[in-house]
Amino acid sequence: MKSPALPLSTRALIITHDVDWPIWGPGASHVLARRERFSPEVIRKVIDEDFNPYYGIPKIMEIEEKFAVRSTFFFRPKYDDGSEVSQYGKIIKVLTSHGWEVGLHANNTATPEEVNLEKELIQKVTGKPIYGSRVHYLKVSENTFSNIAQSGIKYDSSLTFDKERIDLRNTGYLAKNGLIVFPVTFMDAYLFTYMGLTEETVVPFTVTTIEKLFGSGVQIMTLLWHDNSIMMKGGQCYSELIKQLTANSTITFLKGIDAFKLVQKQQTSLHLA
Repeated sequence: MKSPALPLSTRALIITHDVDWPIWGPGASHVLARRERFSPEVIRKVIDEDFNPYYGIPKIMEIEEKFAVRSTFFFRPKYDDGSEVSQYGKIIKVLTSHGWEVGLHANNTATPEEVNLEKELIQKVTGKPIYGSRVHYLKVSENTFSNIAQSGIKYDSSLTFDKERIDLRNTGYLAKNGLIVFPVTFMDAYLFTYMGLTEETVVPFTVTTIEKLFGSGVQIMTLLWHDNSIMMKGGQCYSELIKQLTANSTITFLKGIDAFKLVQKQQTSLHLA
């Protein structure tokens, strides 16, 4: 069930990034098997320098710094090769000390205890409390949100109701089991696969759709752009997307925690009224 509306002037876009791969990436053979996703220049660097084009955090930071935007990065506590989030310790410290937010990209939400263990691995690196989460692959079940809430996390962004089109259900926020949930409105992977957009069409489509949704009364949307896509064909359009979106002075760009505080403030006002 949708929660109460926010102040009428609210036009907020939550910017998020999932860090799905270890810091050294999947390896050159994985990238070269998918060479059509990258420019010839990137592929040459992979071959000649063992370059990892999946490590896009610094590039995203550079773009967002240029346009005065701050976002949320969700890190997995453990990666598929068995390595832990501590490998990202240096860049995480830079993120948190310069205004970005770090959240949990949960691998296992089977129990509150499992969520808490994963949250603690992230907190050990940040040295700060973790308030937000997103489940890896957006795999949620009946108990997911209850388990996340019981772990002490305040908000989550793992819901998507439709992968093949922009659905109004994927806007705004919901309250589930004591947790504030921000559905994913736009995801880079879905835009380029299920929706069939291209490098030439993704920016105008996204910018126009966001404006139409705000015009129809939508107040909050959530954008997910993976750090490993920032050097891929299509994904590299992130810079132009942020440039065009920030040119619209009516849009407020939020981290997940900022959006949570906005919702919490509104709910408190309604309770006191």
